Amino acid sequence: MKTFQISDCRLQISNCLRSSAGILRFAFCILIFAFSPLAFGQSFFNSRGLGEVTPAGDARIAALGEPSALSTLNPGIFVNLNQTSFSVTALGAATLGTQDGNSRLLRDIRPATFNVATPLPFQTRLFAGINQKFGQDFDVWSESLADTAYRRHIIGRGGIYALRAGLAKSLFDKVSIGAEYSHVMGGSRENWRFEIEQGGYTSTDTVEIDYAGNTLKFGASLQTRLFSLAGYYEPSLGLKVQRYKHVHGVVGDTTRTYHISLPQSLSFAGSINPTRRLGFDLGLTLNPWSGATITRNDSVSKLGFLNVWRGSIGAEYDIDSLHPVRVGYSQQTWYYNAAYSPQFIPTPITENGIHFGTSVPIPKFGSLDISGEVLFRNSPFLKETAGRLMFTLAYSEAWAKRTRRWGY
Repeated sequence: MKTFQISDCRLQISNCLRSSAGILRFAFCILIFAFSPLAFGQSFFNSRGLGEVTPAGDARIAALGEPSALSTLNPGIFVNLNQTSFSVTALGAATLGTQDGNSRLLRDIRPATFNVATPLPFQTRLFAGINQKFGQDFDVWSESLADTAYRRHIIGRGGIYALRAGLAKSLFDKVSIGAEYSHVMGGSRENWRFEIEQGGYTSTDTVEIDYAGNTLKFGASLQTRLFSLAGYYEPSLGLKVQRYKHVHGVVGDTTRTYHISLPQSLSFAGSINPTRRLGFDLGLTLNPWSGATITRNDSVSKLGFLNVWRGSIGAEYDIDSLHPVRVGYSQQTWYYNAAYSPQFIPTPITENGIHFGTSVPIPKFGSLDISGEVLFRNSPFLKETAGRLMFTLAYSEAWAKRTRRWGY
């Protein structure tokens, strides 16, 4: 049985809400927290594969079910950009995992993304950002085996990140096309501890993995008052991986280098706005990861990943010009196989999510976007109920006059 644990960490915000400037202080707290160390970051049951795929990191988009083609992950989303803007997001989550009648609670608070964009002459836009693609934090252990005097306790910390920069071109104030270059990097450190029945550890092995790669992404969007269409394409991503393993007191240290190839990714989204106060959104993302391969010593083999799809539907209603209400629903499968059988029978992990959120305007600054999510994850061996709370502090005075267009 695999279970989960994280060190206790809490975001203290109560003092930020006591004065008349509570909203501004709260936003400042979120901004400072977003630049705090990543040591508190932890995912859910992601000890297999490359880790859990990280959401888009935009509270406004998350509240609509996370149609990523409408977020800044799409390099062609920048139709309307009148001045420099930036956003920074903090993410908090809690997960209750259940297996064989046993339950475990997991908590997590961490920075999520940072994005900045600025207009240039000739209707061009320069943008950049940092976001996590895969989270590799976990804390799992096995039950004691009948033929051994110990159980394994594995603690992992790390993640794979994208440092992004790109250029977009706006056409006729309705169309935008863009291209983005990403340097993908990161790593993980795993401590394999062997716990004896009387308490304590017999030994601790260490596995360190570093990742590096580069990729391009292309996107476009069409945005009018009545409807919007958006999509992006990301070609195959190649990762160079270096693994260092230190086995205490048994064998010598080993270093291995290999390459991982992830297939292309496609994402589409659309919205329709029957009135200025009401809008509906649809999103679809496809990742044909059954073609993912690993190359070791000139030998290429499949990683055994599954094809992934993610669909979402959302709606937004403006109570007035400053107070929107957003709701959404999403469904997706995960890329790694939940089955542990030798036959490797495809057994996907499914996830259904309910999303909601709103925005708090900050005069002469921008807004504080807030979203909440409840996620239900199912596999043959482990079931989870997860909750996420996301805060995005977004700066742009131009947003005070809000339209239904998705351009930043």
